[in-house]
Amino acid sequence: MSAATAVTTDDYAPADRAPVWREWIWKQFGGLESDLYGDVDFDGHMASGRAGDLILTKLEANRHRVVRTQDMVRASEEGYLKIVAPMKGRAGVEQRGRQAWVAPGAWTIYDTTGSYSVANPERVEHLIVMVPKAQMIERGLRLENLMARPVGGASGIARVALSTMRSTFQELPHMSADAARGAGELIAQLVRLSLIELSGQETELSQREALKDRIRGYVALHLRDPELSVEQIAVALNCSKR
Repeated sequence: MSAATAVTTDDYAPADRAPVWREWIWKQFGGLESDLYGDVDFDGHMASGRAGDLILTKLEANRHRVVRTQDMVRASEEGYLKIVAPMKGRAGVEQRGRQAWVAPGAWTIYDTTGSYSVANPERVEHLIVMVPKAQMIERGLRLENLMARPVGGASGIARVALSTMRSTFQELPHMSADAARGAGELIAQLVRLSLIELSGQETELSQREALKDRIRGYVALHLRDPELSVEQIAVALNCSKR
């Protein structure tokens, strides 16, 4: 995998932790203002790594809010779709006049090329996944009505996506660059299928096309497995060899 980074406010004096945290948030997420609800005491921790083109960050911190106005968006920067998947606490994402509150077991998604805000009104532990926006729109997926909506995670493809995001972050330190890239591609495919399911566009993507995406993802993740075969894929995906 690409080199992971980890930072913690434990290394700083209490009076320096809030400004240091704001600087980290600004740099890590491409320009975000943050505030602490007026709190004086604060501690926070972040660990981040890459899975191919995806950036995965685990964040643990006291209550805080982040805001990105349209003025902060730089026209030249690469656009991402950002997922927040709480493990502890709640997150409230607001974008395009909608607000989605999610808790552990669910996730939501928003567009970094537009203005948004994220409220974390209690101590939180979140997994944050940044997926290049181009990967979601290149096959015709319309995103406008899908941002800042609860995606779920209790069942269906959204649950598979959530589980895959969590396990990938956990295993990243032990993955080769090729395996990490394959895992990132699989996450992107699962996120896209979750959004298709959310949007009710199942008719635009046939079951056969969806299965092809799952097969591609499985192959990418197991490409270096000498036991990889049509039979193994069929068993893993619960489908026929044909």
